[in-house]
Amino acid sequence: MSAFTDLLASVQSSVAPGRYNATISESWLQGRTAFGGLSSALVAQAMRQQVAPERRLRALSVSFVGPAPAGHHQLQLRSLRDGGSVSHMQGELVCNGDVAVAVNAAYGKDRTSRIAVDSPPRPAAIKAPQDCLKLPSVEGLTPAFTQHFEMLLAGGHLPLSGGDHPDFAMWLRFAEPTPMTESALIALADAPPMPGLNMIQPPGVGSSLSWYLEFPEAVDAAEAIDGWWYLDYRSQAGSHGYFSNHATIWTPSGKAAMFSRQVATVFEK
Repeated sequence: MSAFTDLLASVQSSVAPGRYNATISESWLQGRTAFGGLSSALVAQAMRQQVAPERRLRALSVSFVGPAPAGHHQLQLRSLRDGGSVSHMQGELVCNGDVAVAVNAAYGKDRTSRIAVDSPPRPAAIKAPQDCLKLPSVEGLTPAFTQHFEMLLAGGHLPLSGGDHPDFAMWLRFAEPTPMTESALIALADAPPMPGLNMIQPPGVGSSLSWYLEFPEAVDAAEAIDGWWYLDYRSQAGSHGYFSNHATIWTPSGKAAMFSRQVATVFEK
């Protein structure tokens, strides 16, 4: 198993209903907390164990409340409603008695419909992965969790480079072949640095305040196990240390797999 699937396997039900245990290891930290993609994925992994498999994850809303340090933690879930087609779930990652991450999710089964609106195609005029600059993972300089991902800059500016605009594009994948489950896609989507961080000079840091995800297409976990995913990340507005960002991620075969909205904070030191 990959390092990521090991952590997903740590999500185990406890004695109390709606309660799960989970583990965060040091190599997945961003400063003093787990990077948001991992903490969100752990909650989603627990939710998946309580939702019927034909009900696919359609929307996920995340609030990053406090730090999630390395160690053994608790996940607390609440079923809000199981309707005829849609299940609504609420979950929290609790660390040392405090809520670190709060998640709301909607799972829905397919409905019979004659209407179909195509997702946006992956841009055609983009650099191939082999022609892109690889973002380094350097112990002591870049966040620890970046060692678990490969990221190639296909357009825009590097983090902390003082660029003249926040938008960028990137190819990305797990460093180790990892089945692309719902939880894995959540983690992958949060691996890149956010727009805005590339406009400031070091030292400086950035973090997500809130995150909203939509999943328009089912993903074949086996087909995409080690392929390159394409991310287009843009900022609609930014001021006073806060950026409103949105992104689209396409599968290796070119299907739009996720739409993302984020409010991010950027600290200039």
